[in-house]
Amino acid sequence: MKNAHERFGKLVYRRRTEKTATNLRVFLDAFVGEDRGKAHLVSVVGGDVEIGALAAAFANGDSFTVVDPYGEESIVSLGEKPLCFRGSIVVQGRKRPVRHLVSCSQELADNTSDGRLLLISDDHSFIWSSLVRHYGLPATPEWGSWMISQLHQQKRIQPLLAFGYAGVAVKAKRKELLALLRKGLRSNRLAFPTQNGAVEWPEIQFIKKTA
Repeated sequence: MKNAHERFGKLVYRRRTEKTATNLRVFLDAFVGEDRGKAHLVSVVGGDVEIGALAAAFANGDSFTVVDPYGEESIVSLGEKPLCFRGSIVVQGRKRPVRHLVSCSQELADNTSDGRLLLISDDHSFIWSSLVRHYGLPATPEWGSWMISQLHQQKRIQPLLAFGYAGVAVKAKRKELLALLRKGLRSNRLAFPTQNGAVEWPEIQFIKKTA
C-alpha cells in the first residue's frame, strides 16, 4: 500500500442554485465508464457531509467531473436510479472513520440484458464465468480459453475507460454464444466432459488493480 494515494483520482462536483453553491472535491479510488459521458462504477472516500451530498447528487442523475491519476478529465453521470452503497473505513490516527461510497449504474447492475454485458475485470476466467452465469449457458470452465479467444477475434470484448479496475463491455447475445459453442464442439475444439455429473467451477480471486 506504499504511496497508494498516488493511484487515486479525484471527483469534483459543482452545483449552483439561486440560494446555495456546492463545490465538492473528494478522492476517487476506482472508476469505470465510457467516452459518451457515462459512468458505470464510482468509488470515493470523504467525510460525512461530502459523501451524503454525493449520494444525493448521484441519485438525482447529476453530472460530475472525474479526474484520473494522470490528470485526464471527463464529465460523466451515473444515469437514472444508480445503486449506492455506503461504508466506513477506520484509519489509524484518525478520530473519525473515513466514509466510503460505491455507486454503480443500472446498466452495470442489470442482470437481464441480452447483447451487452458490462464487467469490471478483464480476467478471462471472470469474463467466461460471468457470461455462463448471466446467459445460463451449458458450458464448462475448460471451454473458456477458446471461447474468449473467439470473442476477441470478433472484437466483441472492448475495454472501457477505467482505473482501479479493468472494465470491459462484452457485446454478444445468448444465441450468438450458443452458435460459437456449437462451432467449437463440431470442430472438436471443445470437448464434452468424459464423465457425467455436476460441473465444478474454480474459485475466482477478484483482485483490484494497483498500478
